[in-house]
Amino acid sequence: MTLHSHAALTKAELLDRYAKGDRNFEQTQLHDIDMQGVSLHGIDLSESILTHVNLSGADLRGADLGWADLSRANLEKADLRGAILTRADLSRANLQGANLLKADLSLTKFEHTKFGGTIMPDGSIHD
Repeated sequence: MTLHSHAALTKAELLDRYAKGDRNFEQTQLHDIDMQGVSLHGIDLSESILTHVNLSGADLRGADLGWADLSRANLEKADLRGAILTRADLSRANLQGANLLKADLSLTKFEHTKFGGTIMPDGSIHD
């Protein structure tokens, strides 16, 4: 099922479809939603608008977040190992304690992004 460009979804709709096996949420809009601690392993949220979304502690291993707008998102302690964040906007996002091991950060926008204890793609710890 392909959504229309930047179709808005509720947390319940997304989690219900994900539980049924759907992983394609490309160009979805989730604004100001609390998704703390959810498991969205392997989800495709590329080109999505995820501003102000709370994804702290979320399992986003292998997620495709390429070209996504994650500005002001809370990704504190999120597991982003192997995630694709190519050209994503992480301006003013909170990545403190997040795990970005082997994530693709090519051309990712980091303006005023909060780091601190973040595990970077090469395994180093960002202070």
